[in-house]
Amino acid sequence: MSYSLQDFARDTREILKAGSSRPQVEKVKTKMEQLLIDPGFVKQNFGDDQPQGLKRIHIDPTGFEVMTYRYDEARKSNPHDHGDSWAIYGQVAEYTEMTLWERTDDGSDPDFAKLKAGKPYRLVPGKAGVYYGRELHSTATPVNTRYLRVTGTDLENIERLRIDAATGKIQRIYGRQTGKPAAVR
Repeated sequence: MSYSLQDFARDTREILKAGSSRPQVEKVKTKMEQLLIDPGFVKQNFGDDQPQGLKRIHIDPTGFEVMTYRYDEARKSNPHDHGDSWAIYGQVAEYTEMTLWERTDDGSDPDFAKLKAGKPYRLVPGKAGVYYGRELHSTATPVNTRYLRVTGTDLENIERLRIDAATGKIQRIYGRQTGKPAAVR
């Protein structure tokens, strides 16, 4: 039986009526994994004719967003968070190596963080991972990676952090609505 983007959006709205606690977001993840393996959805949104980079494919009136990512080049991110939002990454093609990071400092310096990397793990096609609230994580992807990401809100509307893993320097990424300049991605 086919499972479409519209089915996923409907189910997500229904799940989030009970709130966006971690258990609720985990339920959304389960529905996302159902979407990741639907051949029609994958063909429509991740085929070779789709543009490179990020593409928003659904902005829900309740606030969550669904985005596709298609990259022909390998990429690696610094540790970052999604501010006060949650995010679910779901793999379609190749893999994403995810690393969770722990702050080991006391957080008193607004410009510096001391980090400890956790053990990396891979999201493989059909699997998704939840990153809740201010959980720091980084991604590394090989050539021809395709993945889906769902966020609890438009991340451009909230403050987020990106931390240089080598130096500990904190970069604050300000949303459009804060009145502060947004950082270049």
